[in-house]
Amino acid sequence: MKKPIFKIKDLSYEKNDLKILNIKNFEIHRSACYLFNGNMASGKTLLLDILTRGNSKYKGKVEFEGENFNKISKSKYLSEIMYVEQAFKPPYFKTVKTYIESLVNKNGKKKNSEKIITDIVKIMDFKYIINAKMRDLTPGQLRWVDMAAKIASFPKVLFIDEIELHLNMVKIKNLCKILYRKVNYDGITIIATTQNKEFFDNLTSVCININHGRITSVRSKYKKR
Repeated sequence: MKKPIFKIKDLSYEKNDLKILNIKNFEIHRSACYLFNGNMASGKTLLLDILTRGNSKYKGKVEFEGENFNKISKSKYLSEIMYVEQAFKPPYFKTVKTYIESLVNKNGKKKNSEKIITDIVKIMDFKYIINAKMRDLTPGQLRWVDMAAKIASFPKVLFIDEIELHLNMVKIKNLCKILYRKVNYDGITIIATTQNKEFFDNLTSVCININHGRITSVRSKYKKR
């Protein structure tokens, strides 16, 4: 079996003497979409925060590409991932275009940035706001643009918290098609959370139900290529 990109063992997190996350053993492999499904306060966002920021208060072991999470270069790691969070404070002076450019260029795609931006704007259909200030967008527009920018930056791992946030079913279906290609043709690993797993059946490779910080079930689906 191929080495997992993430390996979690005896991961726990306590707050006010209450254990709110407790995952004994779990692996995440490359080029797949892992969807963590659960109700509010089930531990989903906390897990993503640990995997993206390395929250030092957790106990247990997390590995990334075979290395202990606490020993890897944080700057190198952060250059290989992107995190679409629920709360996002827009950069005050950037336009939609310059914001996307900043993330695409950050990941070394400067030579092709114009085409990358044109393609993502077209496929996610927001040309009408391309020159708008980020600070003037509605919460829904801001989320969609942030999602687009982080997809376009071509990370090794894309984290998305509450993947359906602000989206209607038309947008969800469009997003699923885009992300399916990213996973199955471009080899990106997606780790997302949701409260509505049935919306993402065609995208999900592995669905993990989580409740009170514990994994209660794991369902894998054969990926068509």
